[in-house]
Amino acid sequence: MVDGAPYSSAMHFSFNEDPLKLYFSTKSDSKKCKSIIDIGKTQAAVAIGFSETEWLTLQMEGEVKVVPDEDLGEIKISHYARHPESQKFENDPKTVFLEFTPTWWKYSDFKSHPPKTYSSS
Repeated sequence: MVDGAPYSSAMHFSFNEDPLKLYFSTKSDSKKCKSIIDIGKTQAAVAIGFSETEWLTLQMEGEVKVVPDEDLGEIKISHYARHPESQKFENDPKTVFLEFTPTWWKYSDFKSHPPKTYSSS
């Protein structure tokens, strides 16, 4: 948040593999988005749990920003292919896409004995 307080929200995402970037569709007036719009680019963290039975997790730290409208072409195609129910918001003027670029990551496999972890540092 603008005041430095942490904020979290569960969201669907799409991604680009190389370079790794995650994309989230949200509303420009949402709590999570207001501070990003005010700041421009800010630090963020993402945690992904793949399922209750697989016990695999991915934690990432990095930067998040709003994607300019002129850069949304391929991002929208990929995101709506993965989450077709989100496309109904495509023409809503408040719909924006956030781009998260990781600077650090940690992958954990808790189903292994002993648990295995891999990280970027």
